[in-house]
Amino acid sequence: MYKVMVVDDEPIVRLAIKSLVNWEYCGFNMELEASNGKQAMKLLEENPDVDIVITDINMPVMNGLELISAIKSMDMAPRIIVLSAYNDYDLVRQSFKFGAEDYILKTDMEPENILKLLKNIAAQIEKGRESERLKNSVPINSDVKYLKDKFLRDLLESINFVETEAGVHSLGLRISKNNMAVCFLWVDDYQLVFERYDKNSLKSFIASVNNAIYQVLNDIGLGEAVSLSPQEYAVFLSFGSTSQATIRSKVVDLLGKIKHSLSNYVNVNVSIGVSSIKSGFESIKELYREAESHAHLRFILGKGRIIFPEDNIGITGIDGEGIIGKEESFILALKESDKDRTQKELEKLLDIIMCNKVSRIDKIYPYYMELIFVMLKFLNDIGEDVVGIFGKEVDFYEKITKFETLEEINVWMRNITSWIVNYLQDNRDMKLNRAILRAQEFIKNNYSSNITLKMVSEYVGLSESHFSFIFAKNTGMTFTDYITSLRIETAKHLMATTSLKVYEICGKVGYANVEHFSRVFKKVTGFSPNSFKKA
Repeated sequence: MYKVMVVDDEPIVRLAIKSLVNWEYCGFNMELEASNGKQAMKLLEENPDVDIVITDINMPVMNGLELISAIKSMDMAPRIIVLSAYNDYDLVRQSFKFGAEDYILKTDMEPENILKLLKNIAAQIEKGRESERLKNSVPINSDVKYLKDKFLRDLLESINFVETEAGVHSLGLRISKNNMAVCFLWVDDYQLVFERYDKNSLKSFIASVNNAIYQVLNDIGLGEAVSLSPQEYAVFLSFGSTSQATIRSKVVDLLGKIKHSLSNYVNVNVSIGVSSIKSGFESIKELYREAESHAHLRFILGKGRIIFPEDNIGITGIDGEGIIGKEESFILALKESDKDRTQKELEKLLDIIMCNKVSRIDKIYPYYMELIFVMLKFLNDIGEDVVGIFGKEVDFYEKITKFETLEEINVWMRNITSWIVNYLQDNRDMKLNRAILRAQEFIKNNYSSNITLKMVSEYVGLSESHFSFIFAKNTGMTFTDYITSLRIETAKHLMATTSLKVYEICGKVGYANVEHFSRVFKKVTGFSPNSFKKA
């Protein structure tokens, strides 16, 4: 996690930057902020581990240029990004002379722009850290390292006891056949990590991970590690004659330090599967498979955990309970476009899925596909075009298999459901608005006849009660008041612009009885028709 400080005298700018992106998810801590250079220097003294400072130039008390100059005099100076306006070009140029790394215009502060800029700075920081680590590390003969890594990888697949004993001795490996454990490290959110490196620099990433692991192993003088892929690593541990409780305590402490080292020096988080403890080199393959299996339980238990054998208790490979046949209340809530009820019913279905604690990740996918099928069938049944809704054909199975934990799938399912409800509400509102417009047009063309609520509601295809409710909601008047208002306004216009008699106007605006028309007219206008006509 890279620590970032934002320095700007405008609170709205600081808030905007901190709100642009889910920084925590992208590997940046944005908690520190200051309103001027003096405040920033005080915070830097209290937080010497700040990696990046984003600063405005024009600030009171101590401006940006003064701040940059002060920062560059520090022993462990953070990288500096300058915020600027269009008319600050000369000051920006000066800031580079003082030691700024890059700048961004305030008008260009789109999420993708500032995230890309910070990722580039983070890559430079990482390159510098790696260079420093390599400078301080003890060089290892590349041939020996190759043989060592090949030997350790071979141990995970097959083993010859005699050759293993000889190989461990000749390569000087810090493992023995007593009280052995294998740990499987899985880099979380690997796609984000992958985006920080191009293909050519992944080797550098692997080296950084290995160095961070060995930094811990070298400190305690035991264990070996090997990379299996940029995302996967194996750690071999063995302990002398000691109790299981002591071994467990040492493993927890060691893996905690490895996680901390990887987070601090490589900016990655890992989930770790731990095997049981067994003696004999012939157990390594079995222990590795066990550790790998436990690491994969992160899908169910969550990322960033150290997963031990006992965490597997209650998680089986037996097929569990599906949701087909239990979706009726969920579908009803969808039909009514009730967001709160829909989410509540969705949680019940997700709880059913979550109760199916299976040991293999692929066993859980069909339950989610059942839920997706239920939603797609519902949309199809009400005549909605799924491709039209989602914009393109979505491979839902491929989508869910890319998530790293059950909770990530659950969040996605909640978002999809919320999106569908919003779509249905918007679509329904558009249909209802069209229905009201059609109703008003129909009333305008037919108000002079004996028009009724039933007649208009049937015309627009809605029930009388529902039409009456939405008509009043959209027009601010009841159906009867709306027609009355239209008739009286038309009558007033005819009285003012024609020589028609009151009884003639009465018939033209839809009243069969002159006395009834007169009563309604006076109630609405305060005048009798004759008085209004004479006025």
